Amino acid sequence: MAKKDEKIVNENSCGCTIDDVLDDKPINGNKKPIINDDGLCGARDSDMEFFVDPDPEKVSLKFYQNRFTDGLPIIPPTRERVNRFLNYTHHDPGDVLAILPPKMGQATSKKVAINAVMAGCLPSFQPVVEHLIKAVSEDRFNLTGVNTTTHPVSICTIINGPLIDEIGMNASVGCLGPGNLANATIGRALRLCLVNISGAIPGVGDHGTHGSPAKYSYCFAENEKENPWEPLHVERGFNPQESTVTVMAAESPHNVNDHRSQSAEDLLDTIIHTATTAGCNNSHVPGELLVIMSPEHARTIQEDGWSKKDVQNYIHENSNLSSVLADRGGRELDEKNIIQGKVRITRSPQDVVLVVAGGPGRHTMISHGFGGGSESLTMPITL
Repeated sequence: MAKKDEKIVNENSCGCTIDDVLDDKPINGNKKPIINDDGLCGARDSDMEFFVDPDPEKVSLKFYQNRFTDGLPIIPPTRERVNRFLNYTHHDPGDVLAILPPKMGQATSKKVAINAVMAGCLPSFQPVVEHLIKAVSEDRFNLTGVNTTTHPVSICTIINGPLIDEIGMNASVGCLGPGNLANATIGRALRLCLVNISGAIPGVGDHGTHGSPAKYSYCFAENEKENPWEPLHVERGFNPQESTVTVMAAESPHNVNDHRSQSAEDLLDTIIHTATTAGCNNSHVPGELLVIMSPEHARTIQEDGWSKKDVQNYIHENSNLSSVLADRGGRELDEKNIIQGKVRITRSPQDVVLVVAGGPGRHTMISHGFGGGSESLTMPITL
């Protein structure tokens, strides 16, 4: 039993409890939290107290049990940490950046910051994650379909422009794998926002039959320094000195290994053969195809006199398969897509989303899209 004058402190309390952080109620009667608060803790009037940071293992387990995480440990989103992120945005904490289906959750700047903290982001990544949230909420991206389908589609994020160096993103060796803070945590922050704000919880709002490892994080930068062609954002009408984010609904990447081809046509035929497979969504509903080409493959093709548009045209014209094999998907083939017994997996050359990324090695990665169920989009990032 506690003594008469002894304070009873909840063992989960650190001054600012996790419940305080996640609670959207006004703080101390104010309409919104005070971001530039010099006090040690917003839950106490006095600074003459010591507070212990919450036990990260306990918090991670608690959040996991409440289905707030992706299964990996998280950084406890204390008020102090969240406020540091909010200092990097021009939005007020309660500003609604987007409405995210299927739950139709309100993605406020504060909620985005909470998930970015949990993902392990640096505070300076906050504007990037906010722009990601705005991009995936666009109607043509069809987040409802992307989140709720049984198809193992994820959201691929491609960064272009000066921001790549400013936040230290990886566009070279291992850019699609582990090892880079910005790539890993920005992609993960988007996924946590989808889980906690849009309701894309496996088995609840996310009905992917098998899911996908790309749903942990699928974020990289284009290797503009070794790209012999114009980068993606310039192709889409932006200035080279602008920073942009491109979001695309895409499957996990599949490798194309070609160390022997010395001509553009031979190399592209290998890529096309890998990409043109029965069973992918594009086979019965033509749509976008992501081609992540290594600098070595790109140079081989460019030195053979091929432009980026030449590559996109060739892949579009030759990526076709038998209508008999194609007509086994979830939707009946549209007769207008059948030409001489074959169907193309893309609708036009513009559906071939071609980027150059990665390091040394004669490899290209192929990611099939979501058929015609989603359209990629590129948005400028203003900091």
